[in-house]
Amino acid sequence: MVLRPNAPHVYTVNMDSRQSIIQCALHELESKGLSGFSLRAVGVAAGLSAMAIYRHFKNKEDLLRAVGEEAFAAYRQRVANIPEGPIEEWLRLVGREYVKFALDDPGRFDACFVLKTQAERIYPQDFRAGKSPVISLMAKKIEAAQATGQLNSGNALEIALLLWAQLHGLAMLHRSGRFSLNRNAFLALCDRAIELIIRGLTCIPTQPSARTRRQLR
Repeated sequence: MVLRPNAPHVYTVNMDSRQSIIQCALHELESKGLSGFSLRAVGVAAGLSAMAIYRHFKNKEDLLRAVGEEAFAAYRQRVANIPEGPIEEWLRLVGREYVKFALDDPGRFDACFVLKTQAERIYPQDFRAGKSPVISLMAKKIEAAQATGQLNSGNALEIALLLWAQLHGLAMLHRSGRFSLNRNAFLALCDRAIELIIRGLTCIPTQPSARTRRQLR
């Protein structure tokens, strides 16, 4: 009888388990933040041992990166579901969807736009390279509208960042308890903020006075 050496055990990656780990990691981030995040806690929540998690992810940083990418994919899908239409209406809907993402899915929102998961996009290099699909899409639509005279001229990427920053600030203030508004009232406030920006993009621009220019230097 010929004795054969034992073949090495090959672990197969169960995608259901991988997705379960990512979902539990999102919950841990939402409830404990990055400072309280650990593979052990994620494993307990997922009903898996630490060794089982390492079959899917090299380390905590690898898991955080996967969480960030999954969160970005969820947000991109929200934006992809917005119907095509006039640029002003499209910007209104994109802006409202961003705020709803912050309110409805705070774990993924934080993984996208608050926490350092190694999946975050950094300005300006990642944005200029098109690594932020939503901002890149917004900038392209703004450029197209500028070319046809629908919007005033200006740096399209910076205009997209302005809209993003305005809504991000409002969303973070709301989440930190700085507004005593219910959901509908807060969304209406954000709608008005978006409207002010759009109005500035569509009205006839005026030049700042000499005094203002001196103050801005």
